Amino acid sequence: MTANRVSPACKPVVVNVGDEILFGEKRNTNQEWMLHALWQHRQPAQAAVCLPDDVETIANWIRLLRTSGHDPILVSGGLGGTHDDCTREGVARGVGVDLALHEACFRLLQQRYGERFTPQRQRMAWLPQDCTLISNPLGAPGFSVHGVHAFPGFPTMLQPMMTAVLAEIFPEPAAAGWEVVETTLAAAEGDIAPAVEQFSRATPTARVGIYPSTQRFRRATTVRVRYAQDDDGVARAARRLFADLEQRFAGVDTDTSD
Repeated sequence: MTANRVSPACKPVVVNVGDEILFGEKRNTNQEWMLHALWQHRQPAQAAVCLPDDVETIANWIRLLRTSGHDPILVSGGLGGTHDDCTREGVARGVGVDLALHEACFRLLQQRYGERFTPQRQRMAWLPQDCTLISNPLGAPGFSVHGVHAFPGFPTMLQPMMTAVLAEIFPEPAAAGWEVVETTLAAAEGDIAPAVEQFSRATPTARVGIYPSTQRFRRATTVRVRYAQDDDGVARAARRLFADLEQRFAGVDTDTSD
């Protein structure tokens, strides 16, 4: 059995923008990294959304997420200067402000690009009104506005920028949080499912998952229980569940059939 702690205190959400991701042409590695970064801060994401390069779709989702109380909303992709980079306008509409020329961003980009500061690159200085810049040593800045934090889609830019933003939002690890406990059994998920389902129904405040092994010739299933740190009743019930399952499914079984 292993354990670690995370915090259920806020409602972060990860949004990744790009037709190439939505159409399955490119792996969504940014989402995986962003979710893990939140987990490390003990603030796991409450949702993860992949959106197309479309202003209205982005705006509608940002509006919905804010109305649902999600904060922070962490967005990657769509901040370049080409015709299909729609995140700036989508976020602006979603939070109910106009796009405006950000003078400081314009000067920064003008200095960076010099004679190559084309009209397309100048678009990157048109940002949601009253936003603040997120520094990017490698390219155009990101921005923060009304709880939405937008980053470029390039991992080499996204990762240090979001790391800095999260350190500012969550300067200290959450004191209270979830307990996460798990056990791995030499059994197929179908065999342990009835007992775990009964436990899940009896402890509705817990988040219970069953995760079968992906190894071809080994039957093994992990049961993971996530519960509020101060919920001693669920803690005791989880220990009883694990002890019962471990007793029933002791030993090694290499049969892969479920």
